[in-house]
Amino acid sequence: MPNLDSEEYDIFKSVQDRVSHSIENKGLLIDLSTDSCRKYLQRKVNSNAKVVVMYIDIVGSTQMSHDISPLSLSIIIQIFSQEVSLSIVKFGGYVLKFVGDAVIALFPSDYNPTKAIMNSLDCARYIRKVIKKGINPVFQKNCFQEIAVKIGIEYGSALVLLYGRNIEHAHIDLIGFSISIASKITSMAYPDEIIVGENIYNNLDQGKKENFLALYDHHNKWNSVMKYNNNLKYHIYKYIKN
Repeated sequence: MPNLDSEEYDIFKSVQDRVSHSIENKGLLIDLSTDSCRKYLQRKVNSNAKVVVMYIDIVGSTQMSHDISPLSLSIIIQIFSQEVSLSIVKFGGYVLKFVGDAVIALFPSDYNPTKAIMNSLDCARYIRKVIKKGINPVFQKNCFQEIAVKIGIEYGSALVLLYGRNIEHAHIDLIGFSISIASKITSMAYPDEIIVGENIYNNLDQGKKENFLALYDHHNKWNSVMKYNNNLKYHIYKYIKN
């Protein structure tokens, strides 16, 4: 792994070792869980929570499902989910849920939105490195298809909704503008892009804003159909910091 300092080398070597073990044994080293997130949400049922929401989605997974065996695809998605989950926890976030080839995370921001936002951005950059320097080298070595991700991040209020009466057993989820926009933003991204919404951008100081590029009509898809704040267009931004 060239161009890495000793600390980075150790980190991504650990990722590679874990990925290699998962491939060799056709299974993960850890049991993926959303229990920590559930405990956080239980404290906020039927109320609004201020959160940063992050979607991490594998690019081209539909085509992959056609091109490779179900076993290979399942191993790829399991390893992706494992390493993304560990990355989210590393930066103070929670895994909200796994949705097929995507992982949805949240970073609580009730007390310090700026810190939660920066944690999510640092996490997104780290995930890109984990895939490039940790996962893909092992995939290549083992003749697995390499992967890329697209990431969307948004900040705002979300309603914590309990689907039932028993808080210990019923499904709990988030609904609201930040969740919806984070999903839409992710669909706009090119491979390896991190795109954020206006609420993220507006909560940064001017120095941090220099790390973003406004995308007024990204991919000719993001048109004036999104109306927000007195019918003004809701802007999205590409994170350009490596």
